[in-house]
Amino acid sequence: MMPIHRKHEKAAVTGGRPARGMRHRLRRSARLLVCAGLLIAQACSVTEAKPVAWHEDMQCSSVAPRPDRDGALKEEVLSTPNGSIGYFRFGHGSPIVLITGYRATVAEWNAYFLAALAKHHEVIVFDNRGIGQSQAHNASYTARDLAGDTAALIRGLNLKHVTVLGWSMGGIVAQQLAIDEPDLVSKLVLLSSVPPGPRAALPTASVNEVLSGSGDGHFERVMAALFPPSAVESAQSCFLDDMFTPAGYAEPAVPANVTRAQETLMQRWKQDSRALRQLDRVTVPTLVLAGTNDQVLWPRNAVLLSHALPYATLVEVNNGGHAMMYQYPYQLAGRIDTFIAR
Repeated sequence: MMPIHRKHEKAAVTGGRPARGMRHRLRRSARLLVCAGLLIAQACSVTEAKPVAWHEDMQCSSVAPRPDRDGALKEEVLSTPNGSIGYFRFGHGSPIVLITGYRATVAEWNAYFLAALAKHHEVIVFDNRGIGQSQAHNASYTARDLAGDTAALIRGLNLKHVTVLGWSMGGIVAQQLAIDEPDLVSKLVLLSSVPPGPRAALPTASVNEVLSGSGDGHFERVMAALFPPSAVESAQSCFLDDMFTPAGYAEPAVPANVTRAQETLMQRWKQDSRALRQLDRVTVPTLVLAGTNDQVLWPRNAVLLSHALPYATLVEVNNGGHAMMYQYPYQLAGRIDTFIAR
């Protein structure tokens, strides 16, 4: 981080160098001021020099191996004190738990992305509460409730040294989990997500209308929201075939009350200045991944996230969209593998 208010800093130190406690307070103040919008983001640069440039490798239902073509793979259901959680589990290695996003089911994960992760990790994907086999005993739907569901899944499956990956709204849940249950999270990956607090840039009303809509042309409108213009045509050809669709799993509808609850969750997250302050105490190594052409959650969200988390690495992907695991399934999984291996 670049020094701030240098003349004031020297007044409180001996020999021109701040004491350790003072340095920590200055770093913390800079991060919080950036996220509050009172300093420019360059005040504590943690980004890579420039966005990485990957060639798109959409698979379009190729013959490459994918876990959902294994006829033995079945949805399992875990009973917890708060209700049931429907999940799939496959692969070998250190566990990685993936939390899906707004109005999404496990089917929205790209099957080839999951296959690449499963080469070196045990992959666990599940539906959020109120969707499919994941049914809570109560209707509460805060970020803390969903973080508690994820914690219950990790404990119920007796997972150790877990990487937690949250996509979009799932990244909100992952952040809350790292705040509430840091001992359960070994590494944190935030994909196309958003920080808490007033500086967060949530989806516009028009984008929300597209993502929660229906009718003629709905699929095309969603693809245009999830992908940059240069990738829309490929996405329209590839997306449905590349979705994670195990035999016997009928993608459940997302009830209207769940849609409303998830919208409220995100609005509350934008108002949650307390969570923003708490992120500064999260010591979990974090990988923040963002596409420079994300039209759902603006890329500036990733910059703010990387400044709010003390141990964050920001990787921006040139021309990546909100669902860039479809654009770059293997390259994205490889970058996550590298981060976990460190």
